Amino acid sequence: MKNIILRLLFALALLSLANCEYKTPVWEYFPNMYDSPARESQEADSFSRNGAASRIPPQGAIPVGYYPYPYTAVATPDNLTNPDKGLKNPIVKANLGDLMLGEKRYQTYCSPCHGVRGAGNGNVVGPYPRFAQSPPPVTSDKIRSWSDGQIYHIITMGRGLMGSYAFQIEPEDRWKLIAYIRKLQEFEAKNQKLSQAN
Repeated sequence: MKNIILRLLFALALLSLANCEYKTPVWEYFPNMYDSPARESQEADSFSRNGAASRIPPQGAIPVGYYPYPYTAVATPDNLTNPDKGLKNPIVKANLGDLMLGEKRYQTYCSPCHGVRGAGNGNVVGPYPRFAQSPPPVTSDKIRSWSDGQIYHIITMGRGLMGSYAFQIEPEDRWKLIAYIRKLQEFEAKNQKLSQAN
């Protein structure tokens, strides 16, 4: 018992000494590694060739996490040549989370023109025509026949009056948006079959 108490007292003394503050600063062996000279972007830097503090990235450098879009030179999705007519959709079977995120992106960016259910009657279109040509319904047979890669290309590059949404919608979210559009198309096809049966 006496031995355990001595060990506890020794441990307490060691802890109290370890937490003491130093009166002199700790030795820094490579101070430039601790405190590197920071420069403002407009400041002059004598170390740089052009004298500017902000460095120009080397030619061909790609930022981390950036994947260049390979079809920027293709004008329309009809001109895409590979078998998938654009990129292949990485989402083989969309789960509920994918569809919910796709719906959120659709309601935010697409529904003002294409309508809540994809019928081409969004609130921007209005009761009177505000566009020379109204936006197409995403549930139409034409868009239903497009591949996922073609729809992805239109979201990324834009088409006609529709501008590019590449900066608003992340590449992964575009595929989820397409999965949601496919669900809208399935719903519309079922409604058409039911109305024809009646």
